[in-house]
Amino acid sequence: MSTRVITVGSRDDVDSVRAAAAEGAEALRAGKLVGFATETVYGIAALATDAATMARLRKLKSRPKDPFSVHMASPAEVRRYVDHIPLRANWLMSHAWPGPVTVLMETGGELADASLRTHKGLLEALTLDGVIGLRCPDEPVARAMLADVDGPVVAPSANPAGGPSPRTGEDVMAALGGLIDVLIDSGPTRHGKDSTIVRVDGNDWEVLREGVYDDRIIAKMAGRRIGFVCTGNTCRSPMAAGIARTKIAERLGCDVGQMKDRGVEIVSAGLFAHPASCATPEAVSAAKRFGADIASHASRKATPELIKSCDVVFCMTEFHRAEVRRLAAEAASRVHLLDVRGDLPDPVGGGADIYDRTAENVAQAIDRRIAEGTL
Repeated sequence: MSTRVITVGSRDDVDSVRAAAAEGAEALRAGKLVGFATETVYGIAALATDAATMARLRKLKSRPKDPFSVHMASPAEVRRYVDHIPLRANWLMSHAWPGPVTVLMETGGELADASLRTHKGLLEALTLDGVIGLRCPDEPVARAMLADVDGPVVAPSANPAGGPSPRTGEDVMAALGGLIDVLIDSGPTRHGKDSTIVRVDGNDWEVLREGVYDDRIIAKMAGRRIGFVCTGNTCRSPMAAGIARTKIAERLGCDVGQMKDRGVEIVSAGLFAHPASCATPEAVSAAKRFGADIASHASRKATPELIKSCDVVFCMTEFHRAEVRRLAAEAASRVHLLDVRGDLPDPVGGGADIYDRTAENVAQAIDRRIAEGTL
């Protein structure tokens, strides 16, 4: 068998990338083995639902049972495979993907997408002891090809077992020429190291293999700086920050005071705040109902520097969101409404029942954001 080589002129050549990706996707759907570049090394792609192709791949890699990592076009695809994603994994993926990190997570014994569960033996092909490896490469041909294939695509490195990881199309042909069906040659890979493999187990994470990123960088990526913004930073945003600290600390299995040591910081600010003002007594009382202590809160003004320092910012109203995005345009994609249903009105001037209702709405909005992985 001869290996067909598709040469990509440049990663910046949109037409060349699109054409090569389309041919690669067609080959995968036809049950072929396709060599392709990621940002780290070249891999061998195979459609995991095709038993015959998987058998070829296992023989080629001398891995009769161990699963191969699933490669995805978009970080959002993780929810096809894992239903309950740990906070740490969400934070890590939000920083690292697309990029050179493979994340290992528990599936809970089944794949999240019901359509995938209809394929006999797929769970066993993709997981080991309930753990799946997931990767979202930062390489245009790879992502375009993966996006054009409906089923899960696995991709170990394109070398025989024990051989060096290939970083050029020439490396792949020297090792596997005639053994794979198609090679998409995109030139040398951008990194001189393999992907970093991180196992996330509940609240804990562990680097199983250092690659492009080391432990120090992964520690930062597995943390989070979260901001909440309202008008004066004396009612809604301090309540939101306090309640979020309580809920996230509970999920991380630590006290609120230990969060910073775990790489988590939650701050709040106001667009028109007077510095060092206290939270209103009603806000302190309402937050306390959710286990949050904001009695020592001191208000601060929302600044471009503060907004840009946060991984994600949640605003109480559409007006707040628009103003925060105007303050720090480069951070606009990280700025959201806290409540997906709409504005959270200002309780200032209202009685205790108004504050209690606001705190309840804030808590529910935080729960929804945690569940969807935004927070």
